[in-house]
Amino acid sequence: MPASSKNKKSYRGKIYLLLFIAFAGLIITACVSTITIVSQDGFVIPGDSAHMVIALQWSETNFDRNDRQVVGICVPKAWNAARNTNMSYTSDAGNGKLVLIPDGINDPASGRPYAEAMMKKFGIGPNHISDMEWVVFWTDNKLFVANQTTVKGTIRIAIKTSSDYLSFKPGYAMCEDEDGLSDANSGYYQSQFGTCMEVIGNDANEDVQDFCNAQIGVSEPAGATENDIITIKYNGNLDTSTLKNRSDIYFCAKAFTSAGDSIEVCQPSAVTRLKLFDVKQWRIDLWPKKFFSLQNGVSLTQIKYYFTDETGTVKTGYGNTADPFKFNFKCK
Repeated sequence: MPASSKNKKSYRGKIYLLLFIAFAGLIITACVSTITIVSQDGFVIPGDSAHMVIALQWSETNFDRNDRQVVGICVPKAWNAARNTNMSYTSDAGNGKLVLIPDGINDPASGRPYAEAMMKKFGIGPNHISDMEWVVFWTDNKLFVANQTTVKGTIRIAIKTSSDYLSFKPGYAMCEDEDGLSDANSGYYQSQFGTCMEVIGNDANEDVQDFCNAQIGVSEPAGATENDIITIKYNGNLDTSTLKNRSDIYFCAKAFTSAGDSIEVCQPSAVTRLKLFDVKQWRIDLWPKKFFSLQNGVSLTQIKYYFTDETGTVKTGYGNTADPFKFNFKCK
């Protein structure tokens, strides 16, 4: 066969291959989604409502589609956002409300419940305390969008906050119910975290949980009683004292009861020793009722604590000061 014929066949083969790849791309790419944070409250009084506005845009690139838009928010667990959120939308394809996704409806890409799938996919973003959750809603109706059409929408969110003093960076995510959080092709979903929102009142004695910035000492969860398991973490990477270089770190605490009494546990032992879980980071998981040997009927209001070495001479308090860290118990 002449060389020119071989070259022509080779050229045609490359063209067919490129056309096939391009056509396959059109089949795979059915939806391209984007999300933009329009506004969110920078400061909220505890117990008031926090307001956020996000803009959505999605394009159907190969088929007519009739889907629900799925919107997730990542906020502190203490807010109980599943019960305390109102969410509405306006769009080129219709207006209405977003409602909590019913139990049993899963992300089609992973087979997990949407809230679990979003936590696995996006985590808590730039926040430093894990006491957060994804709560997921979808449009109350399916929205029809014709092929080769781009739809714009606006989501307005209002969440009744808890009485907790905290600061955090809200997370937002979107996808369509037919595609879910699919990684088959880019554009099926998108997420974004906002700037720091402060939820703080005028009580100087209240402990502020700062999700936005890494802390030497962190207690989780924010809302707990003496009957809950509490995790307290020490981040030696932020400590300026020599404690961070010790091989053993201990928990030194004084608990205050509703009767006005106090109970101190500050002896180095296997019970008070923290466990290393990362580079220069330790933790202790405790059940306050047992840890402080509470009698039945006795409740706790607060714990003040330090991190110390086995001699008790090297102590780290709040912000590298002599002030103790504080954990306030909350009635559920």
